[in-house]
Formats: sequence, structure tokens, C-alpha cells
Amino acid sequence: MAHFNIRQVEAFRAVITLGSMTKAAELLGISQPAVSRLMMDFQAAVGFRLFNRQRGGAEPTEDARRLFAQVEKLFIGLEELNHQVHAIKNLSSGTISIAAMGLYANGLLPEIIAKFRKSYPDIAIKLDSQPQDRIVEWVSSGRADIGVATLPIANASIPVVELLRRPALCVFHASHEFAGRSEIHARDLASRPFVSFPRGTPFRFEVDTLFDREGVDRIMMLEASTHEAVCNLVAAETGVSIVSPYSPHLRRNSQLAFLPFFPAIPISLGLIGDEDRLSVAARCFYDFVIDYVNQIKARRQAADAARTPDTAHQPT
Repeated sequence: MAHFNIRQVEAFRAVITLGSMTKAAELLGISQPAVSRLMMDFQAAVGFRLFNRQRGGAEPTEDARRLFAQVEKLFIGLEELNHQVHAIKNLSSGTISIAAMGLYANGLLPEIIAKFRKSYPDIAIKLDSQPQDRIVEWVSSGRADIGVATLPIANASIPVVELLRRPALCVFHASHEFAGRSEIHARDLASRPFVSFPRGTPFRFEVDTLFDREGVDRIMMLEASTHEAVCNLVAAETGVSIVSPYSPHLRRNSQLAFLPFFPAIPISLGLIGDEDRLSVAARCFYDFVIDYVNQIKARRQAADAARTPDTAHQPT
């Protein structure tokens, strides 16, 4: 059996639709003999008669009409495919899946997603809160397009970009005696009730190591597994704590106060994703996050520069 090609199918569709090989030739921009040749080759390929010759044109056979119904479905599918390609390319269609630690899923990311959707309202976004050790697994397996987590990430099999690096903050009740200070030092927390994160977590290990190095003992009677829970316990006046700076919604709690903590504990925020594997929509969001964070950095640098006196031309 001979094989037919898309040009023959296009000509067949035009002849059936317009009822004339001459009109089909005009539509396709070829000669009428060329259309006739295409129909002869197509008929030979399918193996049954397509047209009955009549005065004034070619009358399609019943078999040709049945075939035409399938051809129409094919072209409708092609049109839908073209529409989908256009939608994906122009970001009027698409889905993005993000896996993030609860700290970021409840804090920074909703703000970024809200701004992204103002520019791309037709992109569907799914945000899943996951533990740090599961985020890389989700992105590697394709269950999530992009991951957001605290760095470092052990055994990362996909690229990780550091977005922000800020020092941790000391959090305490707004009525606490610390409220009048400008900064808090490790020695200030000696023999004070302290709300900790669970043992075995990287942040807990880092905080405990710092206090051991400083020779400071705290009263360790409370633990909570999330920043929100830790801050809620602090708001209930059960103690003080050291928390990540990436939780703007928690910092709006009027019962809480935050101050810089020393020695500084830098916390890095990382973006996880393989740019080569991202969809058009996911790549757009990936770039949007990086650009958004760069704007935050630029504003902070400008603010710091405005607060710093110019000493370049002062005598030494």
C-alpha cells in the first residue's frame, strides 16, 4: 500500500469543502492540474475511488465523505495544537509546580506569586509546602518544576542558585526588656527560656553550635517544628528564639519584636531547578524570581548607602 502525504490530504479537504478542484487550486495557490494529480495520487494511496466524474465538477463518493469526516477531525486537532503552541509560547497557558519549605511557602513566595500573576494571569501555579530533604527529591523526579529551600542542600543532583543571604534574627515578645535595644548578643540569652527547633535540623545544629562556642547556656524546655510555631510560642511569652529573616508575615505580628543577632548566623535562600528541563512557563517564573530578588537586593543596597555617611572626602 502506497503512503499518502499531508499535501494530498490538504488538497482532498479543500476539494471536498469547496466542491471544485478549480476553487481548491485557487485556495491552495497551485494549478488545477496539480490538484488533479494530488487527488489521483491520494486515491491510489488509499486504494478506493474518491470522486465520481460529473459535469461541472467531481462528486465525492460515500467512502470519500466518510474519509473526509476523519480528515476534519485531524485538522481540528492540528488547529487546537497550533493554538496550544501559541498559548505556551506567549504564556497564555501553562502550569507551574513549586515545592518550598513552609517558611517560604507561607512567607516570601506568596508575594512573588501574586506579582507574577499580575503579568501572567493565565498560568496555573501549584505551591506545595515540603520539608527541606524532600524538595530536591520532588524537583529531581519532576513532581515539582522548581524548589525553594534553605541552603546548603546535601547531595543536590540539580542546579541550585543562591537567591538571598541574610543574618538570622532574635525574636522576643514586644514587652520584653530587650525592646529598647538595637541588637542582641548571644551572652544576652544566658539562662533565659529559649524556644528551639527540633534536634537534628540543620538550623538547630547551627544555633546550638554557636551558643556552645560562646559558652552560653540557655534554658531549653520548648521545641517547635516550624518558624510560625516558634514565633507563636514567643508571642505567648514562653521565651525568646533565633529565627530566619525570611518570614515577613510573622514579623507583622504586633506581639513580636525582632532585632539583629550576634555573632551573626547567615541564612541562605536557594532556588532549585534545572533550567534546561523547565517548561516555558516554569522558566519564566524561575527568571521572574531571580529578577524579583535582585530588585530587593538593589533596594536594600540603596537604603544602606543612604544611611551610611560619605567619608570618602573627610580628612583622616
